[in-house]
Amino acid sequence: MEILIKTSEQVTLNTVTMQHPTEGVLVYTEWLDTKGRIMDCEIRSKDGYLIEESEDHCLVTEVYQFVDSLK
Repeated sequence: MEILIKTSEQVTLNTVTMQHPTEGVLVYTEWLDTKGRIMDCEIRSKDGYLIEESEDHCLVTEVYQFVDSLK
């Protein structure tokens, strides 16, 4: 095995832990590039399970709107 390309990039990691009225504790994590743009984000349950948008679009939208209101 050989390395073809190796790159490094500085990112900012933001984590918001929230109490949802019906879903309990949720953890929202986002990775930002050096210009402050979101590169990736995820929502996990308190047990660490990933919450996919395809599984629960309404919940994901609600979390995104809540996090956006904090900015």
